[in-house]
Amino acid sequence: MIKAAAQFVVGAIQEEFGHPSSLVKLIANEPGLNKPLVEYEKGISSEEVVKWHEFGNLSYERSRPSKGSLNGFGYCLGAHRNYGGVSVRRDDLLNLGTTREVERWECDIQDVAGFSASKSELHLFKSMDAMVEKNSKEMIDEITPEKLAENLAWDEIRIISRVDHDFFQTFSWDGRVFLMNSGGSHHFAASKYIAKRLNTEVPLSGRYRVHGINRVALESLTRDFEIFVMSSHHTHQMGFHRAMQSFKATYYWKNLPRPYTEQCAVFLPKAERKSAKVAEILHASAFQDLGCYLKDISTR
Repeated sequence: MIKAAAQFVVGAIQEEFGHPSSLVKLIANEPGLNKPLVEYEKGISSEEVVKWHEFGNLSYERSRPSKGSLNGFGYCLGAHRNYGGVSVRRDDLLNLGTTREVERWECDIQDVAGFSASKSELHLFKSMDAMVEKNSKEMIDEITPEKLAENLAWDEIRIISRVDHDFFQTFSWDGRVFLMNSGGSHHFAASKYIAKRLNTEVPLSGRYRVHGINRVALESLTRDFEIFVMSSHHTHQMGFHRAMQSFKATYYWKNLPRPYTEQCAVFLPKAERKSAKVAEILHASAFQDLGCYLKDISTR
């Protein structure tokens, strides 16, 4: 008991003089706090692509009254130990995503790599060819112009049979072109399969959306904050909060886009000495730098 009390006193003195001893101890005792992003191998579903352009305005956060704000904890006069909830308005975060739209974009059927909808489990397949070979062999049983025409005539391929219905979409960090469809995936995939083997072009046209990351907004964010990825598990977050409270350092946090529901983003203001010290510790402990990660994928 005496030893524990002595360690507590030493830790308190260290924190008073600018060393976040509680945080250092937490990192040593809770390795699960450091939980970097993992880029999973993807199938041909657009839903598998991480929607980084929505990071600043996630749909499951839009009901909150603090839209466009970062929420966290820091010096708050009158709160317990003068440490409580704080928020800061950040329009750069709200504007982090970009969307460019081309009304009449042209491509060939071979340029399309995936779908938004299908009766097949799109995430199980690495290509359209693999999907149609497994689930729709009858659509590719003849490699002939007639079979190609038969598949292309399927009414549910609405990028062909309708105007302003289905559309194309790309996420710049992913690079692939998806057909955002409401049907016809197997006939479309079969058409692509046959056309490739016949060496026949199938021109397509339609609306095209390209989602990206606003580099100016990202530069603004990373100028003012060090941004890290860590576990969002409640025990890890409670431990981190207590360590930050003990050190009296400001931090903000935010959810990440799906599928990263087990992680969160932590924003540490560079202008605040104690927060900057925490960032130094997290860098030294190899926590993932989300700002660097986003800069990297924004140039892909």
